[in-house]
Amino acid sequence: MSDDSKALLVKAGRYVKFASGESIFNPGDITRELRFVCSGIACHYYIKLDGTRCNKSFLQTGEVASSLSSMHQQSPARFGCDALTAVECISLPYDKLQTLASQQADLQVLTQAMLMRLALKKENREADLLLLSPTELYQDFCLRYPSLRQVLPNYHIASYLGISEVSLSRIRARLGVQNAYHKRG
Repeated sequence: MSDDSKALLVKAGRYVKFASGESIFNPGDITRELRFVCSGIACHYYIKLDGTRCNKSFLQTGEVASSLSSMHQQSPARFGCDALTAVECISLPYDKLQTLASQQADLQVLTQAMLMRLALKKENREADLLLLSPTELYQDFCLRYPSLRQVLPNYHIASYLGISEVSLSRIRARLGVQNAYHKRG
């Protein structure tokens, strides 16, 4: 990215902090900003009709906290996003990014790369949920997110895997895995 484009993004964006447990956006909100995670861990999640939380994805440095459909269609987000640890973001209005990308070729390439990354992440997640067993899902999670296994409580990991905490504990026991989160707690 050119220095001019970087300067334009910095000028258009703002630095935002979220405390652990704070909502970055809620289901039903109309999101108008992309929040680029600079540090911390956030989580996109759905709430089922019965009130059950289903974790959609964990976000770390370099990932974006937002609802693409909400921003693009100006419709309520179907999912929310919480800070699981203290999170620092650069927040950029979606309309500003669109305007800048239409004027700067390197920003157009950046937005296309972000969309491709998101599409690939979603495709991989869908395939995993449809094709892998719960044990394989957990093993894959540990390979993709080794640091998260150490810091997230069981209920967040189980929700992401689509299984109960009891099932997760059984899988860990069979695999001889201990949860560092609980050892510290």
